Amino acid sequence: MHEGRLALDIETASPNGPPSDFRNTDDFELVAVGLGHRASDDAEVEVEVLLRDGDWSLEHTADLLRRVVEWCEARSGAVVTYNGEYFDEHHLRAWADRVADAGVWADAPSRIDALFADHVDLGTLAAEAYPEAVRPNRDIPALWKACKEAGVDQPSVWYDDYDLPAGYLERLGVEDDHVKGAHVGEALGEAYVEGVVAGLDHTRTHAELTRLLVDYAAGDIEPLFSLRDALRRADASAD
Repeated sequence: MHEGRLALDIETASPNGPPSDFRNTDDFELVAVGLGHRASDDAEVEVEVLLRDGDWSLEHTADLLRRVVEWCEARSGAVVTYNGEYFDEHHLRAWADRVADAGVWADAPSRIDALFADHVDLGTLAAEAYPEAVRPNRDIPALWKACKEAGVDQPSVWYDDYDLPAGYLERLGVEDDHVKGAHVGEALGEAYVEGVVAGLDHTRTHAELTRLLVDYAAGDIEPLFSLRDALRRADASAD
């Protein structure tokens, strides 16, 4: 197997209402996981997005967790995230414990433990490298701000690039021109899962929503590798 570097970014939904606490896993469900692997610092980045394949039951949470772990294990390398210690890793560990406690996948906690054994949270490093970019009452800069400071391109996903029916986004309460994480959490993620459960895979709307979610989840993966490189250079120049 290659020794390289992995990147991970989760997308969640809150079908039971707006989150009261971003650390409370009860307020979130796993919808998609963006994954990346780079075999070496000068290699191209392989990007994959894994999507939930059913309703909100623990069986489908376990299925997605298992596919994430198996994808990463097949490639190996330490995982990088952005704010993962606070969010991605935190919730993945909580879901792993839940599916194990329910008897759905007993090995989930140990497999997630192994995945995050050498986890590097770029948010912490970005706060050290770009202290002026840290928002008031926050511990780290927003990802877009860290990327801007580092000179890293972070692509936007524009709704106009997808063939969604007239009025569809308005009915979901989406008013912006480009996709934001809040849109996935408050509306798009739940709409996607509802479409899966209803068997709408064959419809154009569901296919376009799926393509949009995949593009959005994939969009932050390559920037994570580029941001890591920039932070390493900044650290080296400071020595």
